Amino acid sequence: MGIRDFGFTRTVSLLTFIVVCGNGIAAWSQEANPSRAPTPAAPTTPTLQVGPSPIDAATQPGFSEATDQNLLAPPRTNNRRPARTSPVSTSRNTSRYNSAFSPRLARAAPIMGDSFAPTLAFQDELGLAVNEFPQGGGATRSKIAENSSSLPMDRYIFNYNYFRNAIDDSPYSSSSVDRFTLGFEKTFLDQMMSVEVRMPFVADNDFVSTDFVRNGSDVGNLSVTLKGVLTSNADSLLAAGLTIDTPTGGGSVLTINNVVDQLIVDVSNDAVHLSPFLGFLYAPRGINTHQGFLQIDVPTNANAMQFRDVSGVATTELLEQTLLYVDYSFSRQLYHAGRGAQSSHGIRRILGLAELHYTTTLEDSDVVLSGTTSNPLFEVTSAGNRLDVVNITLGLHTELNNGTQLRLGTVAPITNDDDRFFDFEFQAQLNIPL
Repeated sequence: MGIRDFGFTRTVSLLTFIVVCGNGIAAWSQEANPSRAPTPAAPTTPTLQVGPSPIDAATQPGFSEATDQNLLAPPRTNNRRPARTSPVSTSRNTSRYNSAFSPRLARAAPIMGDSFAPTLAFQDELGLAVNEFPQGGGATRSKIAENSSSLPMDRYIFNYNYFRNAIDDSPYSSSSVDRFTLGFEKTFLDQMMSVEVRMPFVADNDFVSTDFVRNGSDVGNLSVTLKGVLTSNADSLLAAGLTIDTPTGGGSVLTINNVVDQLIVDVSNDAVHLSPFLGFLYAPRGINTHQGFLQIDVPTNANAMQFRDVSGVATTELLEQTLLYVDYSFSRQLYHAGRGAQSSHGIRRILGLAELHYTTTLEDSDVVLSGTTSNPLFEVTSAGNRLDVVNITLGLHTELNNGTQLRLGTVAPITNDDDRFFDFEFQAQLNIPL
């Protein structure tokens, strides 16, 4: 059948339909396959370009030429690449991991200390029995400046103190004291406060001679310290707190043989001590730091005493003296491993410490004059009454990359006679991050 047989009108209508369908198919094909879309012709007239040049597709990762070639790069304010940053590694920090305070404050070494409690002196009216013995609580009274810092810390505490010739047991001999202390310190309130618990022990606190026998407590007084930061900045810190010394340790029992009848003196450990303190830490730029404490140790009650012999028992009590402690510590960095040190157990830093410690009594000693029928008069009082004790401490602070601190030091008394608690002291301290 030809076009004439189909009809002219029908032929025009069919051609129109074919053209419309062809345009529709071409449009659908372009949408389904955009990569086949023809590239628009470049404008024949120059255009004024405002802003930076178009993105260079060859140097931009992820750039799609078909879709992004007409986009302009965002304006650049600096051609330098941003500085690379890396997270802080706790293995490179000091023992106070992730400290809330400045790095200079966080690296300060704790004060080493010098502490030993005043002893009691016992004598009869004729001066035939003259002996000294430690007060209750395992030959110690709690002191904040003993392996401690004004900065709250998270750590386990292990202390060893050797006091050479700390107790005069008779006119012809003296005893040394070995003291061990276990404890921990834990921070809270975003490291602004901490609570610290310590328990001291004394090894072999007994003494035996022909005229005099002493049985002393080996367990000391459990102390609890609450410490808080008052104010701080990048260079300095001021803290305050309170130590509560509880009478968990036993007392001392003395047996006097060179009297008319054997006399037993039993001195109990009943006193609770409250010790408020202020502390400061100053760490200017450089390798030196300064730290100190001011503390008052106040006994809240007296210790009971008994005198016993064959004739009976006499009971009395003795109030310990209030003490004032002033402590200052200077530290200087002697060695630093540098940022390249990676070993978790290698030595990170070594610091030298020099400290000055002053202890004084704020009141006269309580004096007990008592006895029994057979032994009528005995005197018990603090040895030396008013005391002014000055000691110097020299120490070495070694810190590992994992934050563990090993500290060794010696203490030398400056004052003499009654203002001298011992002849020499050796210290070993270990702090392990909690």
